[in-house]
Amino acid sequence: MARFTPAAVLLLGAAAPAVAAPPTAARVAPPSNFSIAVPPSNFTIAAAPNPPTALPQRATADDLRWQPSLDFDTDGCYNVPAIDAEGNVAEGLPYEWVGLSSDCRDGSDLDNNNVYARQRCNSGWCVYLYGYYFEKDVPVANFFGGGHRHDWEHIAVWVSTETGRAEYVGASQHGNYELKPAANVRWDGDHPKIVYHKDGASTHCFRFANEADEKIENHKGVWFRGALVSYNGFPSTEIRDKLFAHNFGAATIDFKDATFPGAIEKAKPDGISFDVNLDEGSPGTP
Repeated sequence: MARFTPAAVLLLGAAAPAVAAPPTAARVAPPSNFSIAVPPSNFTIAAAPNPPTALPQRATADDLRWQPSLDFDTDGCYNVPAIDAEGNVAEGLPYEWVGLSSDCRDGSDLDNNNVYARQRCNSGWCVYLYGYYFEKDVPVANFFGGGHRHDWEHIAVWVSTETGRAEYVGASQHGNYELKPAANVRWDGDHPKIVYHKDGASTHCFRFANEADEKIENHKGVWFRGALVSYNGFPSTEIRDKLFAHNFGAATIDFKDATFPGAIEKAKPDGISFDVNLDEGSPGTP
């Protein structure tokens, strides 16, 4: 029953005051060229190709010592091999009208896995650059544009030859590197903990692990390190050269000869004296 106050009681025979109806909100029509994006009627996605078969691990002791330990947020792919022993290069995956992690986050990808490493030493420092290949990078699920087939991400570990300790770590982020002192990085022994994640509304990249990341999200349930292949650990220089010569579109390999010095410069801590073009006893042979 409705509640009435004395002031609301009407005198017998008095007419109730008229109550104006609330104004009706005006309807705004969309612009004449407005449309909702949908896949074209003839759009189909081919069956996803399998990644190449991993190369056997063949890496220097130092490359193995500083190899990062990774986890992968569930809204992204696992890294996979970029080339096999026969020279077959990864085909990559479509990035439009697909999910963020569809066809690229199978538990088997952690069993068939390669990471690539190259070191450069001089002036009292060694930088260890680790490369990771991903088959696609999708910023918005089931939409078009903005992403790309193939993704390469990298991690740089700076070790002082004087102290024998890692002093800085750099994580690749959209063509640049975020750099942190070792004291501000979480470690798995000598292995920095890094997470592959989706960077907000942007594409995927690496970030430094935090306390919440100890709840592992990958299929293995551990901080993961894939089979490592050093610069001189490929089955042959021909296989390595074929990988370096391949066009990965918008994605760039930072450890190949043409790009390695520039990548070191981007990942180099301020104040360090280091020749990005000089090897002194590096990169080593497994």
